[in-house]
Amino acid sequence: MQQRIKKPKVMIDLIKVSKMYPPKVEALADISITVNKGEILFLTGMSGAGKTSLLRLLCRREKPTKGFVEVAGEDLSKLSSRKIQKMRQNIGIAHQDFKLLPNRTVAQNIAISMEVSYKTPVHIRRRTKKLLSQLGLSNKINTLAGELSRGEQQRVTIARAVANEPELILADEPTGNLDSETTGLVMDLFNECNQKGATIVIATHDESIYKNTSHRIIELSQGYMVKSDDAVWPILSGIDPSQEEHPESIGH
Repeated sequence: MQQRIKKPKVMIDLIKVSKMYPPKVEALADISITVNKGEILFLTGMSGAGKTSLLRLLCRREKPTKGFVEVAGEDLSKLSSRKIQKMRQNIGIAHQDFKLLPNRTVAQNIAISMEVSYKTPVHIRRRTKKLLSQLGLSNKINTLAGELSRGEQQRVTIARAVANEPELILADEPTGNLDSETTGLVMDLFNECNQKGATIVIATHDESIYKNTSHRIIELSQGYMVKSDDAVWPILSGIDPSQEEHPESIGH
């Protein structure tokens, strides 16, 4: 008797998603992507390609103009405000502009994501110290966030994003202000989170963090998905397979 292969569970499902900003700015156009639980996905493309807009849709900071966005089996368009807040407790977001509280210490900024999930003070202290050690910031634990360099702020933002061990991590240009050594620390932390089961979507310009990866890479350009290393991507994106050899022409 042939053994049935169990299909991976889906964390993210986008179907023909478009996003328009006033007056008539098309940030995303007809995007379809499926991301399985436990996957790492890299989103690449120039500034203005639509990477940040896509991440904002995944945490319901924005609503799509058209299409369907589902995260962890939930249709985000149907969630109440209360359910959206609960959902975000399972999503860690490393913002490109950091969004730290400048008059709070590094430890206090990282603790925020754990406090909303009612973690104990002992757990919060241990987790904070461990993350800062992993990111080379142990000596900054009591420093005000506003006194940090941009590279240090970026690492604190990443620590806060992963602190609560979320099911989904969204990272927007997480290595943009870092040197190669510190970039390695960040990617080691992301890989550790992934090995524990987290699904991770990384939007980046930094080719060094994905050029030798075995993970999936999707390129966006002017809101369109123009390239993917996944052999089935033309089907996922609703594109005729006959265009697979010339993906750069898609959407233009």
